[in-house]
Amino acid sequence: MKIKFEEIRNAKRKSIKNTTCCFEKTSEVYQVSDLSIKGFSFYCSKKSCFFKKGVTLERITFFDAEKLKIIEASGTVVYVNAVDHANMRIGVSFIKNKILHSIAGSVRAPRYFPNIRMDATIEFIDGNENKRFKGFVVDYTAASTRIGFTDLLPSKAELGDSVKVCIKSIDNVFIEDIAIIIRKKYDCSEIILQFCNAFIDVPQIETISEAVKSKKENLAYLNELNDYEKISSEFKALICDWRMYFTRLKKALDNEDKKGIYQKNEEQKFYLKGLEKEIIEQLNTFIGKLNVITDKLGKDESLSYKKYFRENLNLFLRVSPFVAAVIDKDRGYAGNFEIIKQLFDDPYTGDSLFAKMLNRFVFSLDAVTAHQDRIKFLYDMLCSMHEESEEDFSFLVLGSGPGEEILRFVENNVFTIEKPVHASLLDMDAFALIDFKDQIQYLQVDNFEVDLINKNLLNILANRIDDPIKKQYSLTYCAGMFDYFSEKICKRIIDYLLKHTKPGGQVIVTNVHEKSYARRFMDYGGEWELILRDEKKMIDMAPSGYHYDLFSDDNNANLYLKINVPDSVNQIAIMTPL
Repeated sequence: MKIKFEEIRNAKRKSIKNTTCCFEKTSEVYQVSDLSIKGFSFYCSKKSCFFKKGVTLERITFFDAEKLKIIEASGTVVYVNAVDHANMRIGVSFIKNKILHSIAGSVRAPRYFPNIRMDATIEFIDGNENKRFKGFVVDYTAASTRIGFTDLLPSKAELGDSVKVCIKSIDNVFIEDIAIIIRKKYDCSEIILQFCNAFIDVPQIETISEAVKSKKENLAYLNELNDYEKISSEFKALICDWRMYFTRLKKALDNEDKKGIYQKNEEQKFYLKGLEKEIIEQLNTFIGKLNVITDKLGKDESLSYKKYFRENLNLFLRVSPFVAAVIDKDRGYAGNFEIIKQLFDDPYTGDSLFAKMLNRFVFSLDAVTAHQDRIKFLYDMLCSMHEESEEDFSFLVLGSGPGEEILRFVENNVFTIEKPVHASLLDMDAFALIDFKDQIQYLQVDNFEVDLINKNLLNILANRIDDPIKKQYSLTYCAGMFDYFSEKICKRIIDYLLKHTKPGGQVIVTNVHEKSYARRFMDYGGEWELILRDEKKMIDMAPSGYHYDLFSDDNNANLYLKINVPDSVNQIAIMTPL
């Protein structure tokens, strides 16, 4: 069938508000905003928006106001923009030669479905009936309407009968006219009327509908304040004082920006270093008070507290590039490799002195330094075990992320033919592995081999896919994944690591400590939720029959569980007490 897309486009210009679309992988129907030969845009609720720039949408289907299919196509998302606090607007460009189908014949007059209740009254004038019947508008065009009846039905209505019709809503009369019955249901629960002398003012109805919709949305948005009624006055006072502090700090640093004295990055860093000690101490005082209040809250109770915190303070916090990346979670979760890489960048990053100061403050928190300490610890372990090894050295990493410790290990060591190194990195994020490959290619290194395995560990543990690891290693470790998984899953990960560790080798797993000072701040502000553990919980995950060591870093932010694999199955291991 020859596609008359330009004809459709022209015909739809006036009725575009009543054109909808849906996609192959979702049953939800979306309102089309505009449509052209090159592409279209549509509206989507923020709460259910999963569209991302660059994503290909296959089998896009368009429907007109009468729910008739008019176009099938494929396209690519080119932008995702916020319209207001509740809605997003998504723009899509059609893929060339992927417009598969269009309607045959002429386009019918657009039929509108009311977004507000429209009451209708009809009164027969031909003597057929002498009663008035009240109903509601099901749909309408400028020249006709379909009216539904629920209680009293005009059962004697016949095609061609004349009636007086009045349609109104919210004290607005849209039409009063004589109309002819041109269609009806067999039981007269619905009739379609053709107006004789007047037309419905469609733009007026749409304007009123939009006003009603906006009123409901705005009232609902304001009524959300009721969710905060149960929040303690102590917490509200803390957030108020915190917000006031941020306001003053921003004003003071913005004034310094306006002076233009500190132009170069090094000059700005010099200025901020003179202030940061006092500012970090003051902000840590707020965090301490946050911990005292929120540690007492139950999981369900904390939800409204988190919402209150974010609505009041995240406007300030997200000026920090690191915090903004954590909040936005561009890859779907907070601990992705791109965010972890930022932990090793210049902490004085941002578009203003205030942004640089906030970023520096966040980088001082133990929740951040914990990740940095992990890298140093793992790097030291790799170096020491390689140095002590009398033959080839191998290691396996689960959830490798950016592999910062491995890059340092390769850069700062020399590997010989007698002591080659083989590494296997497993991560579910292919982009993390690609990034590692891009980084390591610039390091000139001999006698080092690496396997990059793009698999989901949970699927391996559940036997949904075959285990891609077929050998054993001198060292196996998992640093970071325990922060997100239950004890049951963590024990299975330990068993998996033990299975792939050579006799005499070591297994290392880590977890953020339950008493991490910034635990609540990262959760409440950045929506970075972790499963925190103390020493007892880590010991509970240690396998029986193995010698282990449990220790923490200097800041007590990380817990490290190091398990020693016996040289032989007959060797008796004694559990090491704390």
